[in-house]
Amino acid sequence: MPIRMVLFDLVGTLLLPAVPIGETYAAAAARHGLPVDPAVVTENFHRALARRRYRPQATVPSDGEDRDYWRVMVRESLALAPGALPEREKRIAEDLYAHYGRGEAWRLYPEVRVVLAALRSSGRPLGVLSNWDRRARRVLTALGLIESFSAIFLSAELGAAKPDPHLYRLVAERLGLPPATLLLVGDDPENDGAAPKACGFSTWVFRRPESCLEGLPPLLASGSFGGPDLRASGSGPT
Repeated sequence: MPIRMVLFDLVGTLLLPAVPIGETYAAAAARHGLPVDPAVVTENFHRALARRRYRPQATVPSDGEDRDYWRVMVRESLALAPGALPEREKRIAEDLYAHYGRGEAWRLYPEVRVVLAALRSSGRPLGVLSNWDRRARRVLTALGLIESFSAIFLSAELGAAKPDPHLYRLVAERLGLPPATLLLVGDDPENDGAAPKACGFSTWVFRRPESCLEGLPPLLASGSFGGPDLRASGSGPT
């Protein structure tokens, strides 16, 4: 089947934090009288993220907000004991939640605008499928990308997060398209590769800095994608 829509992951695929997360978290903590080492915060953040890689549906909201999740992430990144500094923790978490909902907190990878423009000029619909909340819409608007996408699917609006099979099936159902006609592009081998592939999606996984999105438009133009078994790295089909 031909590809009918290209869905993009966001963080790590189209955009990245403008300032390293450890530095931003440490600066927010310092503003509230809590000095921490950015390097330690970075390590704690990635450990906390790994512990929450698989989120049960009951823990994923559908109202677009995901504050509770990110408050726990802040607490664990800053190594705060639960309930130890509740008011300070809340203020830091709210500061960071607001910060990452602004366009200036993020930057696009260099090739993103050119690649999206090339795909749009070919008449191919584009969308977003991301483990994020409604802040993603504000960020995409601020970065001037929101008009590039005809559909935006966010975990905190759907009540399920990658790599939960329910999320991929729900997206295909809402689009009214066979999964094989949906190409998910991202940087995570499981969330953007193995898991959606198991649900019938076509996938294209690449890892920065070894690869980037520049190879995608010519591959689509050549008709190299046509079903869930055609998975590619950033250097071409494998």
